[in-house]
Amino acid sequence: MPTRDIYEERVHAQIEALYNSMEHHEAHLESTESTSMESHLEALRQLKEKRLHVDGLLHELKEAGEHGWEQVRHGIDTAIDEFKHAIDVAREKLHSEK
Repeated sequence: MPTRDIYEERVHAQIEALYNSMEHHEAHLESTESTSMESHLEALRQLKEKRLHVDGLLHELKEAGEHGWEQVRHGIDTAIDEFKHAIDVAREKLHSEK
């Protein structure tokens, strides 16, 4: 099991990559004339909602004590997986219209 520091470094790297992907999707959406803009806006809204959830969990991790951080870990791992899935869904919607 990774130590807290190693875990935090890994999570922050994953989150940074996901945030960059989300921002790329948002910028691409703004530059694209989409026939189903509502669908894309809903996907983007869901991404932002998931990002806020992950941000909240990261704050909990930062505030957790030396033993409490492991309890927050499962929630963070699940939230990251859900965020990755939401990004994949948004990407698929955008690229399916090309």
